[in-house]
Amino acid sequence: MRLSAIDIKKQEFKKSFKGYDVSEVEAYLDTIANEIEKQYRENEALKEQVAGLEKEKEDLVHEIQVFRDNEKTFQKAIVKSQDMAEDVLENANKRAELILKEAEIMASKTKLTAQEEILNLRQELEDLRVKNENIIEDIKEYLTEKLNSIEEYSRNRKIYKMESNITTMHTDTTEREDEDSTKDVSTEIDLDDTK
Repeated sequence: MRLSAIDIKKQEFKKSFKGYDVSEVEAYLDTIANEIEKQYRENEALKEQVAGLEKEKEDLVHEIQVFRDNEKTFQKAIVKSQDMAEDVLENANKRAELILKEAEIMASKTKLTAQEEILNLRQELEDLRVKNENIIEDIKEYLTEKLNSIEEYSRNRKIYKMESNITTMHTDTTEREDEDSTKDVSTEIDLDDTK
């Protein structure tokens, strides 16, 4: 049987002739009732505390489980990120090697192209040099030909002048001779007349 403080306070006893002092018993029962009431309240408070602690424990257990799950997730993420980092590093190394090989190939092609261009430019320069020499030679021949023409013209002109002078001289001489002959004839005629 479970007793409460109210049950103790309401409890009544039979009265007998030689019994205990009623006021003492009632005072003692009041004290016991008060103590039981106090114990009951403390017990209820402790039950509430236990319930609160149980709830807090459940919350903590849940949080701990969440932290453990997070820890597992983080560990998996770390492992995965390490794997990914290794993959990225490996891919980066492969890509770097590929880029380096491509650069070497491009450099070789560029070098060959540059060498071909240099050879072509040298050939072109040689062709231009030969053309230049031919042009200079042609100009020399042309100028020599013109110079010869000028010299020939100059000689011809001198000859022409000489011929002209000769012709003039001849004409002068002929005219003088004609004059002389005309004088002679005239003189003859005059002489004839005088006779």
